[in-house]
Amino acid sequence: MKSRTLTQQKRQDILKAALLEFDARGFRETSMDRIAQTAQVSKRTVYNHFASKDALFGAITAELSERVQRVTDYRYDPTRPTDQQLRSIGEQMLDMLAAPSFVSLAKVALAEMLRSPDLAKNTYQLFRERQSGLAAWLAAASADGQIAVADPVWAADQFFGLIKSFAFWPQILGGQPVPDSAARDRILDSSVVFFLRAYRERAADAPHKKKRKNKRKSK
Repeated sequence: MKSRTLTQQKRQDILKAALLEFDARGFRETSMDRIAQTAQVSKRTVYNHFASKDALFGAITAELSERVQRVTDYRYDPTRPTDQQLRSIGEQMLDMLAAPSFVSLAKVALAEMLRSPDLAKNTYQLFRERQSGLAAWLAAASADGQIAVADPVWAADQFFGLIKSFAFWPQILGGQPVPDSAARDRILDSSVVFFLRAYRERAADAPHKKKRKNKRKSK
């Protein structure tokens, strides 16, 4: 058990070292020797965990996508107001985007993706799949008649796009500080109101909504 824990710790140490070096020197200029030195392990240990520098980069993008999946894995609750639930999802997203480790991971990933169209395409698709939790929530809310969403995956991109416009891209591209408490509230409130207003208007005229209301009246 101890050896397994030690192995896992070494893997994390190597990933942290790779992230530091990629962030400071760029992916192409970073060597496996340098990563081993920063992680304070042998080069052989690095290769025991990761067969190549590309494999290291793959592990970094996988960690990013897994974080996205965790914060968007939210079960729809028909007993809670829709806006409260969506705000909770947005809060989790903001917490993730504000984490220094996530910002560093994203910078490294984006820098390399700009050099490789195929990598960018595959990574984009991976992240869209990882957002399936919000897409499932939107589909459930739509089925419940609270909103009308024809394409939940596209709508999930749309909602996250509203948040990232203020709490991701300015930090990644413009070096802006992470939003403070007041800015967070403003981002969340405006994003939730803007998003739900559009999809509630569609739901107001949806046939299944009217049927659902009639069923409730007849009970």
